[in-house]
Amino acid sequence: MSIGKTSADTIAFANKSVLGAYPIASQDSARPVCHFTAPAQWMNDICAAIYHDGYYHIFYQFNPFDDQCLNWSKVYACWGHARSRDMIHWEHLPIAIAPSEDTDCLQCVSGSAVCRGDGLPVLFYGHTPIPKDGVKPPRQQRCALPLDSELRTWKTQDVGLIPGQSGIPEDIAGGWTDMFVFHDAGKTFAIFKESNGMVMQATDSMLKQWRVVGRIDGVYGECPNFVKLHDKWVMIRSTYPMTYQVGDFDSDQIRFDMNGLSGVLDYAYGLDLQRDPFGDYSSYHISDGVLVCKYGAPEAYSQSRGFYATNLLTTPDDRVIMFGWVGAFESKGWNGCMSLPRELSLDQTGRLRQRPAKEVQKLQGEQYQLEPCLLENEKRLVPNFAGDTLELLLDMKLTDSSCFSLSICHPQKNMSAVLILYDGTCLNINGTLIPRVYAPDPTRLKLHLFYDKSVLELFVNDGRQVVTRVAYPVSEEMVVELGSQGRAMVDLCLVYSLKRASADGMI
Repeated sequence: MSIGKTSADTIAFANKSVLGAYPIASQDSARPVCHFTAPAQWMNDICAAIYHDGYYHIFYQFNPFDDQCLNWSKVYACWGHARSRDMIHWEHLPIAIAPSEDTDCLQCVSGSAVCRGDGLPVLFYGHTPIPKDGVKPPRQQRCALPLDSELRTWKTQDVGLIPGQSGIPEDIAGGWTDMFVFHDAGKTFAIFKESNGMVMQATDSMLKQWRVVGRIDGVYGECPNFVKLHDKWVMIRSTYPMTYQVGDFDSDQIRFDMNGLSGVLDYAYGLDLQRDPFGDYSSYHISDGVLVCKYGAPEAYSQSRGFYATNLLTTPDDRVIMFGWVGAFESKGWNGCMSLPRELSLDQTGRLRQRPAKEVQKLQGEQYQLEPCLLENEKRLVPNFAGDTLELLLDMKLTDSSCFSLSICHPQKNMSAVLILYDGTCLNINGTLIPRVYAPDPTRLKLHLFYDKSVLELFVNDGRQVVTRVAYPVSEEMVVELGSQGRAMVDLCLVYSLKRASADGMI
């Protein structure tokens, strides 16, 4: 397979490949039904997200030619596209941008979306040129503009974001990309990965002219996102695991003062020295008691992505919503999905909180409840529930218990899809550890959990900490079991079955 002469040719090849893989993908019983997935084949980064004219739009990095990604340099990455009225029920739209010979493009990689001065949405993406005589030219950043009011078709443009132009260093890193555009004080800026914190500013309202205006600290990893929450700015970084930094941004001096809290955004990777004892840890640091790798996952974690490569949008009622890529599935005609939408905020201590967006409640089906009870060296089931998609709300308190457990498990066999253990300090989620749970009272634990066929999203203590994992089911009729060694008081345990919300249509 090779790219087409034109983008339309490449998209036609892609559609044929996706249609061929769709029957295989649709038969996988472990494929999520409440999380957005591409129609088939491989998806990863959430490249861009934007609200426009009554719809939420997401764009995702898409390999429509395979359900695996074994060698990224040979992936003809496109931008998949979908829209939704509520961020829950999505409609597939045609591929937005694709590589082609006539644009000298091998890959269209991650970026962001923003509305320019006249209100028209613009996509900024990483343009990987086609190698010449075995030599890889450096990446560029380009934009795409819609050709119709429904944003179904797009036209790409060169806007001078090329090494050696617009103040961009000629020797900038070859992997320079992931352009994230943001606004402050009536001005439009952009940051990038692998650029030493370089900041560019648009010099016109149509976002066609840019210049380098300085650099800021705290930009590393991949897919940086930069957003204002209340009166503070938050840098979100796709490290291993993902991290964030709170601070103040001065758009006149081009300075990010990292004077706020920092922490782990999602414990999806939970790096463990014992699993990779001989790795190079020179680029690591400790955050929230967890080892964090700034660039590149160790080999032991290359297939363990749980939550990564995020993007943001702002809703009409001014909520900041984050979407992320969930990966590490078994390839069965598909691989990868998008997280549920998460609303971001800062609490009174300045710590970042993530909560499921209120629209997620639309997924709730039938309700089941375990009445408040005292567990004493015993296990109890949530009555009458059985299934492989669920939402769970739990509020419990350890008394003299040495360990509390929550399991989503086989109804007869000793097998669990999800096993959560809490000892009053450390939370263990299928082997991923939160070394220290943040809570005013460490004996009390609140969990908000979503399980969708093979995806687990867990919000701890009102979103102070979050874990996302791929967790395969052990039955289509799993039960929810609570247990304790010692005594634990369960004050609330509600379970909802989840309604199907798979995306409609094909690309």
